Amino acid sequence: MVRFARTGGEANAMAVRIGRAASGKDKVAICGYHGWHDWYISSNLGDDKSLDGLLLPGLEANGIPRVLKGNTLPFEYNKFEELSQLISNNPDVGVIIMEVKRNEEPVFDFLQKVRNLATKKGIVLIFDECTSGFRETFGGLHLKYNVQPDIAMFGKALGNGYAINAIIGRDEIMQAAQTTFISSTFTTERIGPTAALATLKVMSDLESWKVISEKGTLISNFWNSLSSKYDIKIKTFGLAPLIKLAFQSPNNLIFKTYITQEMLKRGFLAGNSINLCTEHSDELIEKYMTNFEEVFSNIVRFEKQGFAIEEILNGPVCHSDFKRLN
Repeated sequence: MVRFARTGGEANAMAVRIGRAASGKDKVAICGYHGWHDWYISSNLGDDKSLDGLLLPGLEANGIPRVLKGNTLPFEYNKFEELSQLISNNPDVGVIIMEVKRNEEPVFDFLQKVRNLATKKGIVLIFDECTSGFRETFGGLHLKYNVQPDIAMFGKALGNGYAINAIIGRDEIMQAAQTTFISSTFTTERIGPTAALATLKVMSDLESWKVISEKGTLISNFWNSLSSKYDIKIKTFGLAPLIKLAFQSPNNLIFKTYITQEMLKRGFLAGNSINLCTEHSDELIEKYMTNFEEVFSNIVRFEKQGFAIEEILNGPVCHSDFKRLN
């Protein structure tokens, strides 16, 4: 069965509501980024009013009722024993919601172990595929790892820029939606679903997930070749079509800001990540690589000369991404 929403945060909130209703238990175990609603950001409520125990630095929990503290419990990706202990200590966990993968590969059958634990404990397993869906497979990334959730959410790529999210789940779980209340102004809006149908056809015809994965791998290899050529350490990570890089340097954010500034001068909106699409042509990627290497080589030259790059920035250094759970 399926429910439709228009945003990822709304889809996550719906899925968690349905999961709680189906399991009859209140607490939620999380691993990943799942939006801005109270049920999720309450995980940032620390042990005192200064919020020293922030789970995701940069996401303030002001406005979140402190009574919600302890209802949403984080665990780290690939650390199954940590999740197992969390469940043992909290038998009232009714939902596990997580991203299938963000920055690292699942190891030691991690995903299957999570699936088995959820089944054994009567917990609803939800995969948030709002980002990962249709990037490496025609559907969810869980298909690649052959692990089936009870509910999965899809957005972003599904509508190709139009507002559409789908909450898809097993019939016996989704039926719990009839025992609670879920409503949205645009539930019956037709533009998003129409765009999704058209997008699905194009993706199927082009096998777009293969195209963007190949392009992302090409760029990742290019970045790593620059690292070797100019003898500066970087790390590449993430899904191939959503590839990212980080400099292994305390100046990482300064370098990232400089890249954005200088690439804009060259006609590219670019930073330390790329979300590939089928319209990124070989010619465009080649032009990007040429310009990026010029900027990259400047960073290396400045670094070796001891020059403070922040002195030539036209604005403030960019903020860091908030910490990912995986």
